[in-house]
Amino acid sequence: MPIQKVTKEEILAKSLEVFRHRGYHNTSMTDLANAVGLLKGSFYHYFDSKETLMKEVLMSVNIFLQEQVFPIAHDPTLSVEERMETMLKRFSKTVFSKDGGCIVGNTILEMVNLYPQFKEVLQAILTGWTNALVHLYSHTHTLDEAKKLAEQSIMEYEGAIMMAKLYGESYYYKDCYIRTLERLHK
Repeated sequence: MPIQKVTKEEILAKSLEVFRHRGYHNTSMTDLANAVGLLKGSFYHYFDSKETLMKEVLMSVNIFLQEQVFPIAHDPTLSVEERMETMLKRFSKTVFSKDGGCIVGNTILEMVNLYPQFKEVLQAILTGWTNALVHLYSHTHTLDEAKKLAEQSIMEYEGAIMMAKLYGESYYYKDCYIRTLERLHK
């Protein structure tokens, strides 16, 4: 018997995993309802459409990153290296998945031109990530260099995630992580 009482937060968390693994277009409302343990009709009590749900999933990711991940870059109790390591690890737990890739990158590639309502929240996520990295890199580089390094790191992460997903090899991601840390001192 399906669970009939769930929280919006539970729906968002479980939907994030389904979207991450199946993609937006390959996910039906039935898939989402099943993942949560609701009947499809009951699912519409919480969200009127898949588009609304996806936007809220992305917004919840952004809120979490803005409140729990990106502020790590400014934590004076940690060294710059510790901030970078902690932030990258927490970011990875939030948006990356070994099997599903990156919810941000996947969504940008699959939908940003088809669903412009997602563009603003996706830009906010990448801007927050860029700004946090710029802050960390600016401890050892000029501001212009720090911005360039931050953008390169993000592009490299997304490429490494795609390579790891395609070839089933996690070393792409691990190598990228190491290079991102090494850039603090080059």
